[in-house]
Amino acid sequence: MNGFLDFVSEPGRSCLVGALIFVSSVVVAYFVRLVWSHVFLPLARRTRTDLDRLLLEATRTPVYLLLMAYGFYFAVQYLVANLGLTESLVLKVLTGLAYISLVLGIALVATAIIRSFFHWFLKDVASKTQTPVDEQFVRLLGRVIQIVVYFIAATVILSYFKVNISGFLATAGVASLAVALAAQETLANMISGFMLILDKPFRVGDWIQLASGEMGIVQEIGLRTTKILSFDHTLLIVPNAEIAKNKVINRNYPDLKIKVRQTIGVAYGTDLEKVKRILQEICLANEKVLKEPPPVVFFTEFGESSLNLLLVYWIGDLREQFLVTDQVNMEIKRRFEAEGIVIPFPQRDVHLYQ
Repeated sequence: MNGFLDFVSEPGRSCLVGALIFVSSVVVAYFVRLVWSHVFLPLARRTRTDLDRLLLEATRTPVYLLLMAYGFYFAVQYLVANLGLTESLVLKVLTGLAYISLVLGIALVATAIIRSFFHWFLKDVASKTQTPVDEQFVRLLGRVIQIVVYFIAATVILSYFKVNISGFLATAGVASLAVALAAQETLANMISGFMLILDKPFRVGDWIQLASGEMGIVQEIGLRTTKILSFDHTLLIVPNAEIAKNKVINRNYPDLKIKVRQTIGVAYGTDLEKVKRILQEICLANEKVLKEPPPVVFFTEFGESSLNLLLVYWIGDLREQFLVTDQVNMEIKRRFEAEGIVIPFPQRDVHLYQ
């Protein structure tokens, strides 16, 4: 080989060495790809997590291209250093192409890693949650990060060619500011939706009450809005930002129990001890009324037309509140009529003076 190179001119020898460098990089890249496919990937498939397998599968081709791009860049740099033709148009073009291919190769590897990580997160983490907000947000975040990576790569390439990017960056900044202002409410709702997922003040299936007084069961926590099914069987679509900044009552926490307070008036002259005993018996006889804490009755007020008592009892499941209240009220009416206890209506005595 050395004897053959003795008959080749110095420029030809440099070109031959540069070509050998590039061919060697292609061979190395091909060998690395074989090892990647037949050694690393089979080992990754045996592990408990899918993250390493997804990373290896996603980066196999980008790493192969990056190694060839690096060999091409190194070969061109060798030619520039040994030929000394810094002003040659051909070498300038080759140098620029080599630099572009190297930067793009790095960007491909970075985006492949990002894409595989977010794919793993969506498959193994976000898919196990009850709401699609985190899945939608993660997909959007992944796309944004990939765009940022390519934007940085484009900036590096333009800087290498001494292109003034200050105007480009200023334009991009103004454009992003305009987009942010135009989509201010949308972004606020998206961020609020993501915070609702992290903070978890309520989940799908919870019965909540909004600051406006509207109540219903959460059907879906979306990327921009939360959907609530009211008791009128109508769907309330509320922006996430409105929910995040106002008070929300979650009736499912800490559990499904609910306290019922009921005012009952009886006529003056009624035996209140007897009324209290009857009310407690009615509540204890109902299987859906909790025995612990026990139902209690308080004499609270001398009303204008009645003696008012407060009946307090607990129901195990708030979704049965109306059913249990109806049962208790019907039994109160029946027992009062059987015992001769009068529930008075408002009345006044009018005295006329002549």
